[in-house]
Amino acid sequence: APLGPNVDGFEKDLAQFLGENVNVAALSAGTAALHLALIILGVKQDDEVLCQSFTFSASANPITYVGAKPVFIDSEPETWNMCPVALENAINDRISKGKKPRAIVVVHLYGMPAKLDEISQISKKYEIPLIEDAAEALGSTYKGQKCGTFGEMSILSFNGNKIITTSGGGALVSKTNEQKDKAVFLSTQARD
Repeated sequence: APLGPNVDGFEKDLAQFLGENVNVAALSAGTAALHLALIILGVKQDDEVLCQSFTFSASANPITYVGAKPVFIDSEPETWNMCPVALENAINDRISKGKKPRAIVVVHLYGMPAKLDEISQISKKYEIPLIEDAAEALGSTYKGQKCGTFGEMSILSFNGNKIITTSGGGALVSKTNEQKDKAVFLSTQARD
């Protein structure tokens, strides 16, 4: 069920586990969480979103759902995740062509944290929101901080092949309660 005391308790337990002043909205899938994160961050038709190339298609599909274009960034050999050097080069290339990216989607592939110091710094430097795809990284930490708490928004998955499973489902992790409320509103058929 999408609502009720068990879902509320699950959201609170996840927020407490992540422990970084976050808000959690339980959703139907991690893909739905990424789709809603893009919408809430204002990504629209013809925008560009920088996305890790070495990942499952669910990290890129929601970019196309909002009519935006994924721009794939290669991996670096230490973590197999998004290369900070390639990321900054791509940002500068897109800006030089008049197309500043609207978001960055970094994936913690197989639970291995990406190089978050460098990627977060680049995100802040260019004022491009960072979305963490932490679908496979629930419980992983980077320098003592839980994955899923670094980005402007983050996503988790509870699909059958994930660390913690509910057979399906996902969650959106947000910095503000307003973002969480917007996600819940949109995920429940935008009912008033």
